[in-house]
Amino acid sequence: MRYVVGYAPNRRGRDAVALAATLAGTRGASLDIVAVLPEQGQSFAMYSPDRAYHARLDEQGREWVDEALAMVPDGVSASGRVRRAESVTEGLIEAATDPDLGSEAALIVIGASHRGLAGRFTVGSVAAALLHSAPVPVALAPAGYTAHPAITRLTCATGTRQGAEALLDVAVDSAAGRHVPLRIMSLVAIGTVGISEDAVHRIGAAEQHADVLAERATRALPPECPVSAVVGRGESVEDCVRALEFEPSEIVLVGSSRLAGPRRLFIGASANKMLRALPVPMIVVPRDYTAPTRGRGTDAQR
Repeated sequence: MRYVVGYAPNRRGRDAVALAATLAGTRGASLDIVAVLPEQGQSFAMYSPDRAYHARLDEQGREWVDEALAMVPDGVSASGRVRRAESVTEGLIEAATDPDLGSEAALIVIGASHRGLAGRFTVGSVAAALLHSAPVPVALAPAGYTAHPAITRLTCATGTRQGAEALLDVAVDSAAGRHVPLRIMSLVAIGTVGISEDAVHRIGAAEQHADVLAERATRALPPECPVSAVVGRGESVEDCVRALEFEPSEIVLVGSSRLAGPRRLFIGASANKMLRALPVPMIVVPRDYTAPTRGRGTDAQR
């Protein structure tokens, strides 16, 4: 099982390595650290200045990869490569789906921009592009993320719309593979009008739906993976998230919008709002995504 880690020589790159190492933990996943460089233009001149420029850029890329590999903790398998592409997004997707590297990567791991608050997400251009096009799950580390020995809880963000059950299957496989508790989370933004009759109805429906999914997950998981359900409520989606507690070493799993193409990732409006308030990593799963058999896996299992 392989995790592609998008690395650049900045804090965002360090956050990505820290999250990838945490996700790999003792689960046997290997990190494929990728530094994406601009694609070389055609040049037929023997001594073209472009030759020297690209040679130096290749050397710099290899130095970045070595820098990233030095951050990987003992016990986590890792290798690195420099990849040329028209964009960082294209390079990471190609690295994740390259048939010459064996099976498709289980995950692409990237860091958030550091323009916002520490411990929170500000989505940069690379993250935004991946979150609207990737064919495999994408894990996003909040700014300043610190590595942990292992994930201690998985939270599955779900709503009442069609598709919640498919994401639950991925979450159940992930919790079972990691031997961690699973929490079913639903959010109800009630606006500024307060607890109206409609708000009471929506909160009740969310609680009932979350309980149904929790019961289904409980039947599918072993006793060492307890399941709970929680409904966050507030004026906005962001307020709903802030009203809940999160463990520093947990991750949140969300599904793609219904606008996504088959086996493509497209982060929806609610997930985007959630992302701005979350203090922990988020993994976004493509639409119609099916987790491979347990033991061979994807990160949604490991």
